[in-house]
Amino acid sequence: MLTAGLRVVLGPSLFVACGAAFAQIGGNIAFLSDDRYRGASLSNEQPTLRLSFAYDAPNGWFGGASFTGVSLGRTGRQLQLLGYGGYVGRLSDRLGWEAGAIAVHFGADTGYDYAEGFAGLSGDKWNLRLHYSPDYFGSGARTVYGEFNVGMPLSPMTRATGHVGALVQVGGTRTDGGSGTLDGSLGLAVGRDAWEVRLDWVIGGRSAVYPTAYRRTANGALVLSASLAF
Repeated sequence: MLTAGLRVVLGPSLFVACGAAFAQIGGNIAFLSDDRYRGASLSNEQPTLRLSFAYDAPNGWFGGASFTGVSLGRTGRQLQLLGYGGYVGRLSDRLGWEAGAIAVHFGADTGYDYAEGFAGLSGDKWNLRLHYSPDYFGSGARTVYGEFNVGMPLSPMTRATGHVGALVQVGGTRTDGGSGTLDGSLGLAVGRDAWEVRLDWVIGGRSAVYPTAYRRTANGALVLSASLAF
């Protein structure tokens, strides 16, 4: 199954079993009041839509993609394509591991395209991951991003979520405004069948490695999302 951290990247998602040996394939469409990524708004604090697809093979391989309307502030609304793939395994009955890569492409501002590799550990209700990018958002900066995600069921239909992350520049082109930034979120999700509605309080810092439109002082925002799995 898709791990918690990638669910944060791609938005809330549910998948249905398909094929033999418990292989899973599925899709998800979501409305977002604001597309927040690592605390920064990728949609210029405006509503947007996201379409996601994912496949989890029975031997541990997984992959998928999402398509999201974003705005970098120079060319207006454009399409962002995020693709990912990797492998998950188990260290014990209660501890798993994962490794993979993420690639991001912007339909108009291709100079912001970038890729990341990641590795992490996960338990039943938590996930810890490190990402490395040699050219984050096309800035020339080498970055490491660490994140911790947790989800706690409150009832058969509701769950609470939490996230904390830190982005640190570790080399490459130096940027103004410091070498790192923090972000975090707290959320409540209500789901039934293929539907899920989620409300998150998101806060993030400012980093010069992001495109100009993302360079905002630290601020918090309530983000509402509604998704349908298919």
